[in-house]
Amino acid sequence: METILSQLPEERQTIMFSATMPDAIAKIARNFQNNPVTVKVVKKELTVPKVTQYYYEVKPKTKVEVMCRLLDMYAPKLSIAFCNTKRQVDELVDELQGRGYFAEGIHGDLKQIQRDRVMNSFRNGRTEILVATDVAARGIDVDDVEAVFNYDIPQDDEYYVHRIGRTGRAGREGIAFSLVVGKEVYKMRDIQRYCKTKIIPQAIPSLNDITEIKAEKILDQAAQTVNDNDLSKILHILEKKLLEEDYTSLDLAAALVRMTMGEENQDIINDFRPARSLDDLDAYGRDPGRGGRARGRDRRDNGRNSRSSQRGDMVRLFINIGKDQNVRPGDVLGAVAGESGIPGKIVGSIDMYDKYTFVEVPEDCADMVLDAMRNAKIKGKQVHMEVANRK
Repeated sequence: METILSQLPEERQTIMFSATMPDAIAKIARNFQNNPVTVKVVKKELTVPKVTQYYYEVKPKTKVEVMCRLLDMYAPKLSIAFCNTKRQVDELVDELQGRGYFAEGIHGDLKQIQRDRVMNSFRNGRTEILVATDVAARGIDVDDVEAVFNYDIPQDDEYYVHRIGRTGRAGREGIAFSLVVGKEVYKMRDIQRYCKTKIIPQAIPSLNDITEIKAEKILDQAAQTVNDNDLSKILHILEKKLLEEDYTSLDLAAALVRMTMGEENQDIINDFRPARSLDDLDAYGRDPGRGGRARGRDRRDNGRNSRSSQRGDMVRLFINIGKDQNVRPGDVLGAVAGESGIPGKIVGSIDMYDKYTFVEVPEDCADMVLDAMRNAKIKGKQVHMEVANRK
């Protein structure tokens, strides 16, 4: 701004617009305008009325786990997570990708061509979670963002206004989540007073809560299918099957819901009990009693996350299918476990890229998995699997 304004002719009219007026912008106005008139448009609330705002009191080591639970619970199609530093952006992207989410980061260290690639991927929906710093997020204008995460509480109250404004656009509803650590709760109160809005404290959802909600969503989709489609042919198949087998239609419905929910929820369904406290999670935010999430990873390796094998050596397998084919890590996990018969919880990291995927399995299961996947299909597509490298 200063470079452009310094090159303009002396005789001119300069009109400046800003959503907020911090000292840095006010200084530019003083330096480049003569006797300016300030016009303010003030609302009772600075944030969008259709954005529901929540905050959760968490511990530093559980922030990733809480964010993932909220992602699973609310299932936003597109969301933006804000961090205060470039390093935190990179670390959060690694954590999310390691858990199977389609996340990309954007910050000032990226070249313009990289920023364009990330933003195009986000606008097209290939990237579902954009992790950004406040500076990098300026100018992001995507209408379909359903949720904003304040992974780090902003240092400036005005940044909160900018962040929340990324959702709830064009008359849509949105939701904002803030993860508050320790004394940051006082900062949230300052932000609430500044915005003149209500930021509602919430209890952290348990794993059981998420499982119930996923089941309810599947059943809602099933009810919609019943209303919108002619199911007579399928009903005939089911009736025939029920007559042949010794189980009820309720048994069959329960089995189909279980299959639809995916392998990562099976331990919770099998052992449905009050979830462990987040105080019991390990340093990576996983529940040691459950052996970790099916799509989680355990340690850092060359700047990326990978599963540490407490089960013995792991083998990395290559599959010629990826994000471009609308495949998710859960689809790969389900295919590997379903075809080979190995438990999903012993499958290691799943690294998914646009056109291919890497998945880790225990070395003593590798040959069995390769043999089982020889004629396997994922989402109706024939796949080829081979060993990428042995460790």
